[in-house]
Amino acid sequence: MSLLKQTIASILPVDNEAAWAADARLNSLTKPPGSLGRLEELVRRYAAIRHDESVKSGRGAIAVFVADHGVADEGVSAFPQAVTVEMLRNIAAGGAAISVLARRFGYSLKVVDVGVKIDTSATPFNGVKYRRIGAGTSNFLEGPAMTPDETMRALEVGIEIARELADSGATLIGIGEMGIANSTPAAALLCALTGIAPESIVGRGTGLDDAGVRRKIEVVTRVLEIHHAALALGES
Repeated sequence: MSLLKQTIASILPVDNEAAWAADARLNSLTKPPGSLGRLEELVRRYAAIRHDESVKSGRGAIAVFVADHGVADEGVSAFPQAVTVEMLRNIAAGGAAISVLARRFGYSLKVVDVGVKIDTSATPFNGVKYRRIGAGTSNFLEGPAMTPDETMRALEVGIEIARELADSGATLIGIGEMGIANSTPAAALLCALTGIAPESIVGRGTGLDDAGVRRKIEVVTRVLEIHHAALALGES
């Protein structure tokens, strides 16, 4: 059985009794019921997910996965693709916003190169874990961005990193990603999953002008047409 299937099989339903117990504990405190608002909801959810009515917390951790996107070739970003590798360096060196936030809150930070176009693994950056699937994805205007095998491998990299962080004592893990043109495939996926029109989802990313946004909408629209047609053909 693959690591992905093992992981899916190991996921248990949330423990509502743990959530109720945590809620009872919150309501026993000297404060008006529900006065901590969203924080109380998060505590209940945390207890339910972890099956732990004591809501005991361990260390926090942040995992940032960095990779390039082939659709950058279509001019959908305000910045060139070479910025990705510089951001990889900066995040690991502690100069990025997420690096500062992790330090401020005492969270460990794990930076993972999953497929940056410029391969620095021969002379690795300090603080970077190299788990490269390839030199970025393919341009999904020209075909699938990733093969099924690449997709499986990428998902399992995420699982392995989460397990490493959990084994080190983390009970809260924040997950992020970086890669020039990343909001274009994100928008395309969200459109495909929800049926919402690209015009309502596509944004300016890192600072596109109006013409750039129009171009990005056109790219996402075309991508959806191409891949919906490919799926329909495969089903026929």
